[in-house]
Amino acid sequence: MAEHHLSSLVVHALPAQLDAVARQVEDEGFEIHGRSETGKLVVTCEADHQRAMSDAITRIQLLPGVVAATLVFHHVEPDSSIEEAIQ
Repeated sequence: MAEHHLSSLVVHALPAQLDAVARQVEDEGFEIHGRSETGKLVVTCEADHQRAMSDAITRIQLLPGVVAATLVFHHVEPDSSIEEAIQ
């Protein structure tokens, strides 16, 4: 069954590297919804399966300047229910 995954994270970065981390986070397909000059980013990501989501989060955690990337929310919805809501 096809699925749609939505996750949100708080990414803690070194404040001096926040802009570079933010660019790399966006390059990984995450959308930034908030940021603080102390080095925190609030981000979301969408993927079509769990493995893609896990891999993307791992890539974020390994970026230079990232201190931590903490999963805050993860929701899975079958594609069929998404299509029903649109119709």
